[in-house]
Parts: sequence; structure tokens; C-alpha cells
Amino acid sequence: MKFYYQAEGDQLIGESGRLNEHIEWYPYTAAVAPFDVDVLIVFAGVPEDDQNLDMFLRYGRPVLRVGKIEPSDLTAVMEEYRNHIAGRARTNYEPIDCNFYDNFEAAIVQRRKVNLEYLGAQGETIRCATVLRDLKTHLTEEFVQLASGEWLRLDQIFAVDGVVAGDSCRF
Repeated sequence: MKFYYQAEGDQLIGESGRLNEHIEWYPYTAAVAPFDVDVLIVFAGVPEDDQNLDMFLRYGRPVLRVGKIEPSDLTAVMEEYRNHIAGRARTNYEPIDCNFYDNFEAAIVQRRKVNLEYLGAQGETIRCATVLRDLKTHLTEEFVQLASGEWLRLDQIFAVDGVVAGDSCRF
């Protein structure tokens, strides 16, 4: 399992890499694709309204808030958390219509700009015009990469070029 963490002031907690045979441990940064995160650990001091927390909660990822952990206790504490969440679903992803997905592929191949409407980190509607760069399926979740490099989960996109995903498979 890949555990990513956030700490106040981007403080590093322990050594990055493998904590044990079950857990990989890394600091979370904006460069990390959301599909790579299995669990997000949030240390005391990170604001409650942090957009990363909201995004991962919306994606159904386990997000655990913790206080201070001594480096010598890190592996044991994270193993306890891993055991606690092992039975939980990794995601709440809802598959999209296959025809809708095919149109994302077409937009990428044609390199054409599309107008997207999707849910932002706090559940707000975001509208943007962008070129789509890539599609990625990872552990049953489907993502599209925007020209900015940002990855969006496809079930968070509810309209493309004004056509609502649930109403039509064409855009």
C-alpha cells in the first residue's frame, strides 16, 4: 500500500521508501498523481480546509489525521493503521458510460480543446477550456490528464462541451 503524508510546512516525516513489506511511505506533493495514493496521512498542523484532503475524501480514499509520531514508532503505527483500513474500499469510483469514455479518447487523438464542467475539491462546479493529454486506468478508476498536467477522475466530470454525461454519450 502506498501511504502518502502531509505535514505542517512540508516537514519530512521519517525516511521515504518502504517502511515494511506492506507499506510504502512518501511525502505528498502536487506532482503526485491522485491514482497513486492509497492512503493519505495528515499530521497535525495541516489546515482542515486543505484541498488535497477534500479531493481524497471525495474520491473515497482513507484520509487519517494523526498527531505527532516519533520516527522510531512510525512503522508500527502505520502498520496498525494499515490493519485498520485493510477491509475498507480504496475508492468510491462510479464507472462512466463506455461511449462517454470513447469521446475522451477522440478528443485526445484530435488534440482539440474541450469545455469541461467538473466537481472541484470542495464540491464546487469548475468550468475550464482545455486540451486533454492522456487517459489512465488504475485499479478500476479512470482519470484524464488536462493540458496543465492535472489529473481528474472521470466520474467527477459531469459535462463536456455543454453535454451532460448522464444525458448523452456524444459531445
